[in-house]
Amino acid sequence: MNSLILIRRRMKSNSDFVPNLDPNELSLKPLKAQVGGHVYMKILNDKFVCKPLNERELQFYQNIPQILVEHIPRYQGTIVARNEEPTGSRREEVSSSKSSKLEYLVLENLTQDFRKPCVLDLKMGTRMYGDFASDAKRKSQRKKCKKSTSGTLGVRFCGSQRFSLSRDSFEMFDKYVGRRADETELRNLLKKFFRNGGVLRGDVIKCVLDKISRMKKSLLELVEYRFYSSSLLIIYEGLLPEEKSLPDDFSKNENSMDCDNFSETELIDLEEHDIVKSKTIKDHNPDVKIKIIDFANVSLPSSDSDQVIHGGPDRGFIMGLDSLYEILESLVEEQDFQ
Repeated sequence: MNSLILIRRRMKSNSDFVPNLDPNELSLKPLKAQVGGHVYMKILNDKFVCKPLNERELQFYQNIPQILVEHIPRYQGTIVARNEEPTGSRREEVSSSKSSKLEYLVLENLTQDFRKPCVLDLKMGTRMYGDFASDAKRKSQRKKCKKSTSGTLGVRFCGSQRFSLSRDSFEMFDKYVGRRADETELRNLLKKFFRNGGVLRGDVIKCVLDKISRMKKSLLELVEYRFYSSSLLIIYEGLLPEEKSLPDDFSKNENSMDCDNFSETELIDLEEHDIVKSKTIKDHNPDVKIKIIDFANVSLPSSDSDQVIHGGPDRGFIMGLDSLYEILESLVEEQDFQ
């Protein structure tokens, strides 16, 4: 068991909620099913996600525009972990010394209420570096965007996990699949992600489309902010509507995102061999979340250190939302036609 101590909690105001946790009853575990990103993240007491603290990201969470509140994970404060033993499963930003410390942002665990969370990470926008990036970083990121759908569509596949009913396990794709994907392959990746129970989850997609529209409306009203290298996280319940009421032990696998049973699969056989429960799945209230995440490269109008002033909304991010909306809408129309 890791030894963890709360040393400091940083908030902007008293209105910020901070977990009321007993330092002697803390459990900090690796987030084994993290589908995107490159920093080492963890789960705290199964209720919170802990992300290595980045000062710019912290500043963003402490100064969130009201219009964005519904579109991002809830910020819970910060903690400092001490005497923590790294697992080595991802790049760790802390020494292996038992006396080392690492400060974390504490955010809500978006998968907490899902039994079989299907999770999709999409890198948004046409530019992936912040205003403060080095020339080498700018050159590298421009090249990466030019070779991927980021440059043409403003959206790039960055990782996913999907629950397969027939295999009773999760299937996972990493970010390297997305870097190689062209527009047709991106469409196929999205189609595979939203296939569940042998059919395309049109009910889930329609809910996602509604949330994308709401998000776009908010971003159009938000001027001067730029969400460089931020992602869109989409989560839906992998259990079919009629299976939500089944007992927790009906499946041999764990029900949280922190699950050991993962296998990386090739993008083949989109129809696959999932058991077809019905020709169509109708859930009038599907469990779906869609949030913007990762703000280490965000442009902050309120920051005294930001010397670049941007006009208008983030058109690159909005372009990505438009492209995603168009692809998903076409998938639903194709299904309805069939």
